Amino acid sequence: MPQSCIPQVASLKKMSGDRARRQLEKFLNDVTKNLSKGAEQRERLKNMELFVLDNSLRETTVAAIQAHTVDNKRAIYNEMKKVGFKHFFVESFSTQTRMGDLFLEELIANKEDLSGAFAFSELWEVTKDGVPQSDLPIGLVKSKKFGIDHIMLEFDLMWHSVNYDVFTMEKLCELLKERIDWIRANLSKDSLIFTNLRDFSNCMEHHPERVFAVVNFLSRLPKDEQICGVAYEDLGKSLPDEIGAWTRAVRKEMTRRGWEDGHFIIHVHEQWGLGHSTQLSCLANGATGIWAGLCSEGAALGHSDSTTMIMNMIRLGNTAVQKQYNCKALRKAARNITKITTEAKAFGRTPIYGDRALDLVFGFIFSDPTAKSGFDMCEFFGLEPTVRISTMASPEMILLKLNNVFGESDQFNLEIAAKMKEQILKNAADERKEEYNSKVGLALLFDQAGGKMTPEMVDAVESEMKTSAFVDTLIAEIKEEWDEWDGRDGEVDNKLSFIHFYNGFMAPYFGCYRCEDSQKGLQCLDMDNDGGIDWEEFKFYLKWAGREYSNVKNKKELLDKTFRKGLIPAMKDELLK
Repeated sequence: MPQSCIPQVASLKKMSGDRARRQLEKFLNDVTKNLSKGAEQRERLKNMELFVLDNSLRETTVAAIQAHTVDNKRAIYNEMKKVGFKHFFVESFSTQTRMGDLFLEELIANKEDLSGAFAFSELWEVTKDGVPQSDLPIGLVKSKKFGIDHIMLEFDLMWHSVNYDVFTMEKLCELLKERIDWIRANLSKDSLIFTNLRDFSNCMEHHPERVFAVVNFLSRLPKDEQICGVAYEDLGKSLPDEIGAWTRAVRKEMTRRGWEDGHFIIHVHEQWGLGHSTQLSCLANGATGIWAGLCSEGAALGHSDSTTMIMNMIRLGNTAVQKQYNCKALRKAARNITKITTEAKAFGRTPIYGDRALDLVFGFIFSDPTAKSGFDMCEFFGLEPTVRISTMASPEMILLKLNNVFGESDQFNLEIAAKMKEQILKNAADERKEEYNSKVGLALLFDQAGGKMTPEMVDAVESEMKTSAFVDTLIAEIKEEWDEWDGRDGEVDNKLSFIHFYNGFMAPYFGCYRCEDSQKGLQCLDMDNDGGIDWEEFKFYLKWAGREYSNVKNKKELLDKTFRKGLIPAMKDELLK
């Protein structure tokens, strides 16, 4: 047992050394034992390939504020293609002509590749005296009409209109086999077919024997007659460990009967905030894939989307999914489809693809063990690393910043960059707290160092002058809030203690005051190392945000830009040096 593992706390100091060591060993053994129970599942998530049956075209339809147009469908379809999903739903057909029908006609006319296209179909649509009838469902009829080869056959095992004492599992399986044979005879002998157990969770809770009967039947089909797999749903009420256990049981039954290569794919609706955890639990316990949209928009509270699921697997170290799909396109695709569906951006705190999602990359980078590994979150999400100018910046960095912001110019060379560095140091020595990272700040520094402002620089400065009065008003409003906190430590000195600055301004962006992230972030803000945050230090970033984002409407937006676009990235840059 390493000596470093022995906590130096008061309660242990009171014990004898041997007694403290024995108690610690018991504690650490418990930790190891409990972690080992989930080791197999974690390894599976880390190494498995993921079958994705994309449902972006259909799932988002029920979440749309307005009905999808053909243009909407086309835009969503294009986002899905960028990610590289090979299998996707095009429509859930009905007797009416839906927008999906019209979109399909366009895809066919354009000779679009539909070799991976799926359609939904009911297993039965008509019941008589509690017994499903064999009438051909409209989903199969229209699939033949449009040339869609691949089908998901949907049915319930606890539907109130069906008398399962009369319509037994044996009869259900007979109807299922009849549909499978029809699909292969009329659509394609190579059709990929899934059966969707739509009420899987309810049935496992009340009638698990029915799930067993269907899975057992499908698993025992001859190899040349086996379908692609079983799909199942959870409406969001099951706990992750419950549906994980049910998933493992079904997967084992499939394996026992020789159906090792049969897919078992999950779709989880959101209801109690457990959607993503539930879906991860299913994958960890034997599910081979998901059928989901790229964003969470869907019926009721939405569903567990493929973007969030795949990114969770990647953060666990999964490289297989990165080979299967263009994962770097996930975030943008999810954001765009959300906008298409809702006519608004994703909620700011939506994990992975909300505006605030990248704050977590910055805000918790300090205690993230993957931060210095090969997994580059900025690159992964398409966020360009930003050169930040401070007293530590080299002339080479300043020159790079000039070229990045204003484009190349004959005036931009290492000589002027060195003069700009000298001016930065001179300003600091004169206690002038200037900012140099906005267009305006950089242009003014260039001018102070003896350069002649380019037309682009002049435009930036003139534009800032038009809005500076309003931004100054916002900064004044923030100063009023600052003054309310100043003095709580017994002295009005234009400086806030760390705890008061955290409570007054920083708390919305960092999870807790005592966390390592927050403490290191506060230290980064303490430019003069005096144990607090000076108003001028904070105002430096407020001015930068006001110049760089001059269209802010109120002090809340100014503060948001200051933290998300200025302070947090600067903290990250400083701490990763």
